[in-house]
Amino acid sequence: MKKNILWASCLAGLSLLAGACSKTEDPVPGRADSPDRGSVELTVRLGAPDTKVAAQTAANEKMIRNVQVFVFRAGSGPDAGALEIAGSAGFGTELDVSTGSYSGLTLKCSTGEREIWAVVNDALDRTAGPEAVSTKEELLAVTHRLADARKDKLLMVGASGARTLHEGKVEIAVEVRRMAASVILESVKNDFVAPAWRKSGVFRVEDCYLLNVPARINFGGTTEPAALPETDWYARMAAETASPRGDLIYDHPETPKIVNYGSSDTTPHTFYAYPNNCAVSEDASWSPRATLLVLEASLYNGHDWVKYYYPVAIDGGLVSNRQYRVSLTVHRPGSLDPNVPVKFDDVTPVVRVTDWEGGDTYQSEI
Repeated sequence: MKKNILWASCLAGLSLLAGACSKTEDPVPGRADSPDRGSVELTVRLGAPDTKVAAQTAANEKMIRNVQVFVFRAGSGPDAGALEIAGSAGFGTELDVSTGSYSGLTLKCSTGEREIWAVVNDALDRTAGPEAVSTKEELLAVTHRLADARKDKLLMVGASGARTLHEGKVEIAVEVRRMAASVILESVKNDFVAPAWRKSGVFRVEDCYLLNVPARINFGGTTEPAALPETDWYARMAAETASPRGDLIYDHPETPKIVNYGSSDTTPHTFYAYPNNCAVSEDASWSPRATLLVLEASLYNGHDWVKYYYPVAIDGGLVSNRQYRVSLTVHRPGSLDPNVPVKFDDVTPVVRVTDWEGGDTYQSEI
């Protein structure tokens, strides 16, 4: 099976195989009527090839829970953008596609110029019922909430581009991209400058989480975080632990980990957030602001454990389908406020930005 939908370097395969069928089909109520000409039968085939994503299980990395396919009229005619046909799978009972392939959708449409869109792992079926869309514009305006996602059910959207469908067999590749960004804390190194903090057993790594996370995005990817109301932000200036949103933006280890001088904790912590290009803000009053990766760690002063925060802002913000891998080297006690980033001479974060589709990487010290 040809694999066409990407997850990491190659996420999931979606091939649309077209073969000749009857000359006419009944029009779908509420959809663009089919013209009196040849028809095309589109059989959707899904697969989930291997991927490699840090801190994810092999099954989660390639999981497809549901799929929706929309065939829109293309071109410059008055019906351009109108939905001709749509189909879905995985909403009554979730799909469990982690290996091999899945075949289950057959759509019949007319020949002509068409644009095919695919949506993977949405919370609702947009092909029928009260949530159904009838135009491409409506589809792109649909909003998905991060709380409706899971680590094994990340929203992905993609399109084929306009092309002409003819009678006979044709293969159409639809590439989808994850709408979320991934932020991974890969390691924390103890490199304290002061001899007092170099003693054994005085530095421990605790919770890790994201702050200031946009709660939603539209399928077109045009949502502006700065325009979102306060209620459409998660973890506003304080950590959120409750499910379901906490499952994607908060990690609480069962036991804090002692990291002695010169050593590193290499336990990966993976989080997901929707894009955010807002600037960093230390204002005590809420306003849209940059998403922060925050590490909580404590130092033992001989009498008590004192909690410190190590917030890291990703330079340039978060972009869909990008993976941000962060390694922290700690030199001094951190901030007493998770919203106030520490000075760069106190902690050295190394951020590697990876395009999940292409696998390109770069490193920079900030």
